[in-house]
Amino acid sequence: MTGLWRRLRYLLPWHRRAEENEMRAELESLACLAAPGELGNLTRAAEEARAAWGWTWLEQLWRDAQYAVRTLGQNRGFTATAVLSLALGIGANTAIFSLIDALMLHWLPVHNPQELVLIQMRDPREPEPADSFSYAIVQALDEEKSIFSSVCGFSGTTFDAGHPGSVSQVQGAWVTGGYYETLGLTPAAGRLLQKGDDRPGAPLAAILSYAYWQRQFAGNPAAIGQPVLLNGVPATVVGVSPRGFKGAEVGDDADITLAVSGVPQVEPSGEPLLGRGNFWLRVLARPRAGASRAETRARLAAAWKQIAARSLNPEWSARQREDLANNVLDIVPGAAGHTFLGDRFREPLMVLMAVAGLVMLIACANVASLLLARATARRREIAVRLAIGAGRARIVRQLLTESTMISTFGAALGIWLAWISSRFLLSTLADGGVPANLDLHPNWHILAFAVGLALANGIVFGLAPAWHTTAVGGAAVLQEGARTTRGHSRLLSSLVCGQVALSLLLLVGAGLFVRTLQNLLNVNPGFRREGVLVVRLDGAREGYRDARLREFYEGLLSRVRRVPGAVSASIVGYTPLSGWLWTEAACAKGEPLPHDDNTIFVAAGPDYFRTMGIPLLAGREFTAADRGDGRVAIVTRAFAERNFAGRNPVGEYVTATVSKPPSDLRIVGVAADSMISTLRDTPGPAVYVSYFQKSSATDSLVIRSAGSLTQTASAIRDALQPSFPNAPITVRPLTAQVEETLVEERLMAKLSGGFGVLGLSLACVGLYGLLAYSVACRTKEIGIRIALGAQRGAVRWLVAKRAMALIAIGIAAGLPAAWLLSRQVQTMLFGLTSTDTGILAGAIAALAVAGLAATYFPARRAAHLDAMTALRHE
Repeated sequence: MTGLWRRLRYLLPWHRRAEENEMRAELESLACLAAPGELGNLTRAAEEARAAWGWTWLEQLWRDAQYAVRTLGQNRGFTATAVLSLALGIGANTAIFSLIDALMLHWLPVHNPQELVLIQMRDPREPEPADSFSYAIVQALDEEKSIFSSVCGFSGTTFDAGHPGSVSQVQGAWVTGGYYETLGLTPAAGRLLQKGDDRPGAPLAAILSYAYWQRQFAGNPAAIGQPVLLNGVPATVVGVSPRGFKGAEVGDDADITLAVSGVPQVEPSGEPLLGRGNFWLRVLARPRAGASRAETRARLAAAWKQIAARSLNPEWSARQREDLANNVLDIVPGAAGHTFLGDRFREPLMVLMAVAGLVMLIACANVASLLLARATARRREIAVRLAIGAGRARIVRQLLTESTMISTFGAALGIWLAWISSRFLLSTLADGGVPANLDLHPNWHILAFAVGLALANGIVFGLAPAWHTTAVGGAAVLQEGARTTRGHSRLLSSLVCGQVALSLLLLVGAGLFVRTLQNLLNVNPGFRREGVLVVRLDGAREGYRDARLREFYEGLLSRVRRVPGAVSASIVGYTPLSGWLWTEAACAKGEPLPHDDNTIFVAAGPDYFRTMGIPLLAGREFTAADRGDGRVAIVTRAFAERNFAGRNPVGEYVTATVSKPPSDLRIVGVAADSMISTLRDTPGPAVYVSYFQKSSATDSLVIRSAGSLTQTASAIRDALQPSFPNAPITVRPLTAQVEETLVEERLMAKLSGGFGVLGLSLACVGLYGLLAYSVACRTKEIGIRIALGAQRGAVRWLVAKRAMALIAIGIAAGLPAAWLLSRQVQTMLFGLTSTDTGILAGAIAALAVAGLAATYFPARRAAHLDAMTALRHE
């Protein structure tokens, strides 16, 4: 009751004024004993004593925060440096985490997403599981009601939407009939796809995304029931998906969704996708209610052989079917959906997160150094407060409040920096040629991550300086405090050495990834990418088939060859490094066909090798006469050496599974090896077949230009567009396609390089702060040296010598760690090893030069001290 009465009576104005008068009188008596300038400190101590009986802990915390704001405002340089250091560290980590969150952690906006699972197939011989299945397997899985309540398959695509003359390309998706049922969604308008929409002969039903409905139809309900032209084929809009749902393929927003059974109508060239041998659908499932993950996994493994028996391609060999049936079906959490970008960038993002963590550690060490130096400068103030009775815990709490407030300001600025840098991250991902429609705006995940980093820094890295500063009693500090200063100096030196070591790790990593990108850019792919334009075609969308399709493409080729600036032109099934690959079993005639070692095949037209700049080593190119039954082939040097070692293969025959049964191809030429699938691999054996003997509906024209690529591309577009009224013609340089294959390496090089520079800058700031603090503490000593005749050069060397020692210790500590960590990213490097001496030497040199540059101003200040002023220094 007494404590409660004291709190209540203090709220009365007259009683509060009386107590304030008593505290003021006590303060005046203490002021007589205090040094000039310490009155404010004593005022603070007196207020602490009054707070013990006047205010609750919440009010004390509020007053601590007010005092911290005033104190930090009086030291704007210190505050700005600390806040900016933390903002850079928190911003770097938050930017990478926001990308990881959007790709891998953010749950789909569907009913009970935590129940969803993704189905994968694990081959004991392969390190990574497969996540694509055939349409037949998805249907068979959906029939297993004892395992799953519902199953769906989905795959991203693009549609040419609109009427001739106003066609635009939109992102879309192919889904099975149970898609929306599995996700548990309700329509925003109309209805969603049902299983009846996914059957042969069913009318084409289209679902619009909410965003596309608002963008193209202004949210008009009359859009339901209206037809929309997709690839020139009408589909009826039957509904709109709920707001916020963009599809189960994260990063690839599906504006229009169709049932898989409509593929033959909308994408005639994709009709084989419905066959049992084509694996292209990702699978999401909702397990039976009450079943655990372990139970579902066990039931699925037991049912797989029966599913395989009725859904695998009957044309496969018995061994192929047996191998696939021996695989194991598995489930993994599917709440976040599937993302191609996540699969592609998982390893780079994890490495970048670790790199950003090193930047954060450097920033935290920097702030800890600043806090320790500032606390040391305030040691007399703290000593007076301890001497007049303030508790150590009370002072530590005050110092922690200041460090936490700095961290809070840094977190706020860091979140803003992360949001600004998100545009750069998205643009870098989009350079890969795949959709990257990600929302990187701050959400509660990102805010919690940034706030957690800020609080951890404020408490962990603020507690050490606060505890260290208050460890020595007030009387000892008031007497001299030399031992305290030396202890603080050792701790500061340790923090700076740690920053140097971490900076070395960042610089070595940046050097490795930048050199990897340079090495890949300098790789000779075996063809001349400069000056070549690529046009992607799909004649089947215009209704052409078989012989008519080949005649149509021949007409396009003759038209393109007459375009001004075009030197040569050809047609090919797929261009090098495009992401497409066609493999078949092949061997010299008379040898047994290999079972597990397929060869890359490419369907190429006349003039292909001249257009692509691929040298012919023997024989001839394909000509217009290479059509009909006389099948011919051109093999690469690697294929010839493996199958025709020691003899000229021209005139020999290759047996390949390009048809059923396998056919013989007469070799008419040998071409130099070239990169077809990736720049990282050594070119393997490959066989080129005549395009007009083995063509497909979706192909590409390649055109070599002698003049301006922009003008030639415009002329080609004008020449071809009339033949494709239902699709826009896109002409792009081959160099852009090649560069898209290096998007992971470019992301790593850019971000690791930026983080390396950032870490080096923060370390230099820490080194500068330590040296400036050291010069300030040794002012008397330096003054005595100057008074006794020390030259300016000797004084500069005194400061530089310590800097060099700290840098050397940091480098010595960082080298073993750099070697160990570099080994962990060896698989991501190209053309160099993790112990590349040139990169190590360059990182050490950069660190040494930057570190010595940071010593310039402290050394200059020390050398220009006035001896008399320094001797009077307190």
